[in-house]
Formats: sequence, C-alpha cells, structure tokens
Amino acid sequence: MLNISEFNSLSPREQAALVLEQGRYLHHIIRGWCKIDLYWFHNYYVEVWFLYDLKTIGLVRALTNKASLDPYLETIKLRVKT
Repeated sequence: MLNISEFNSLSPREQAALVLEQGRYLHHIIRGWCKIDLYWFHNYYVEVWFLYDLKTIGLVRALTNKASLDPYLETIKLRVKT
C-alpha cells in the first residue's frame, strides 16, 4: 500500500496507471475543458484530470485536505476522514 508521499514521488504516468487499475471510482465533475474523476485509492482520494478528448490525462492529484473534496460534496455524499 502506497502512502501519499510515495504516491506523489511516482511519475504522473505511473500514478495514473495505478489509480485506474487499483482505485475505486467514485464520481466525476466537469471543470472547463476537463472531466475530473475522483477515486478512492488505498486510504486517500485521488483526482485524475482528463482533457477534453477524454483520452489524454492532464493531471493526477492526491487530495490532502477536506476542502479539496468540496466540489464533489455538492453532488454526492462521501465519508471524509478528518
């Protein structure tokens, strides 16, 4: 199991591969030119930002605080560890 520090030390390509393979998809939001998928990965949340073509990943980001989940909490209910 990777902690956030270990996850963040991986390349974006490695991060995306792990999350897409092992993460649990929860929800998505649309933000401008991106579809942002939210995953539960080990014991933290990770966003995968897909560009408009939905084939290219523009960003992978481990969420480190509750405020980062606010856009998702408007449309779904998640149990958030504090």
